[in-house]
Amino acid sequence: MDYESIFSVSASKMKASKIRELMKYAAMDGVISFGGGSPDSANFPFDDIRNIINGWDNKKMAVAMQYGTTDGYPPLIEAIKNRMINLKKLNPEGQKIMVTTGGQQGIYLISKVLVSAGDVVLVEEPSFIGAMASFLSNQAELVGVPLESDGVNLDVLESTLNRLIKENRKPKFFYTIPNFQNPAGVTMSQAKRRRLYEISKKYELVILEDDPYGDLYFSGNADDYRPIKSYGNEAPIVYSGSFSKVLCPGFRLGWVFGDEQLIGKASIAKQSVDACSSAFGQVLACDYLNSGVIDNYLTKMRAIYKEKKDFMVECIAKYMPTCKATNPNGGFFLYVDLPNGISGDALFKKTIKNNVAFVTGEPFHVDPVEGDKHLRFSYSGSSLENIEKGIKVIGDAIKDFS
Repeated sequence: MDYESIFSVSASKMKASKIRELMKYAAMDGVISFGGGSPDSANFPFDDIRNIINGWDNKKMAVAMQYGTTDGYPPLIEAIKNRMINLKKLNPEGQKIMVTTGGQQGIYLISKVLVSAGDVVLVEEPSFIGAMASFLSNQAELVGVPLESDGVNLDVLESTLNRLIKENRKPKFFYTIPNFQNPAGVTMSQAKRRRLYEISKKYELVILEDDPYGDLYFSGNADDYRPIKSYGNEAPIVYSGSFSKVLCPGFRLGWVFGDEQLIGKASIAKQSVDACSSAFGQVLACDYLNSGVIDNYLTKMRAIYKEKKDFMVECIAKYMPTCKATNPNGGFFLYVDLPNGISGDALFKKTIKNNVAFVTGEPFHVDPVEGDKHLRFSYSGSSLENIEKGIKVIGDAIKDFS
């Protein structure tokens, strides 16, 4: 049977993630991949996790192995709330936290309860492919707003917002990654965060603030990267967090923190998706937060990721001198501008023959033609040796186009 004729409208619009397609190359023996945004698996907190689980009695083990509530394991919700108050300076008054199956699910559920077919969603240009896929799966129309070196161009954002309002097409929300943006690696200045908060309040524009990398800064302290939502609850801002980068992605745990009414509706939507997130992972994550070992782990990983990033930047300058790359102050990614006339897709076809993979910019852009001029490199999961080998292969391939 040909199922194409009976697929739903939303299913017909779905496309496989280019990153996921490229992961098959990363899994091949001998391939150096800068494609995925995976944490450094050699440095997962193995001993911390073993110690936590070994300390459980049968009562706690039973809780971890049983169904849980849709909103999440109550002690974990409380631990997240305390960390959000103390570290991120968020105000819990009138707000609700829901644990999600990875940060991706939280993004999807907020989109699910806000977007109807044809609604406009504003995104940074470029933006995270997984978020854009979620919005498109709910039949949103994406409108890109360009990034600058210190975050989104707020003048363009506001002018675009006013134009769409005049057209009776007010966006349902604006999606942003203010810290070490994926894919560009840039960080939004606090001045822009304050102004964006005021724009959100003025226009009653929902902001979906995605912050999976905010704890992985390479300089300063947590206050330097405080969320947009930390400026208050008068603006409709939803904060999305994740354990994938600060614990491990295998437990598939994240959370959303926002207005009770909105998160309450998202909780109802979650009931039809998976009923509840992994109880085992939640009990473990709760102990991980409450034990304080997370902070020691983050200190260790900041140093590791900074060394890798610094080395990749050096290698790009050495082997890809005709390219311009961002120099992120945290997170997993940097973004490369290719010389005029070189296609990212064509470059990939050359480098993969020499067992080096990366992600082209096309899937991160609303405008795919613009995206083909860029590359996203992830340094987080690669060794220093492979970073140099891989960048040299890419640099040699670029010379072949000259």
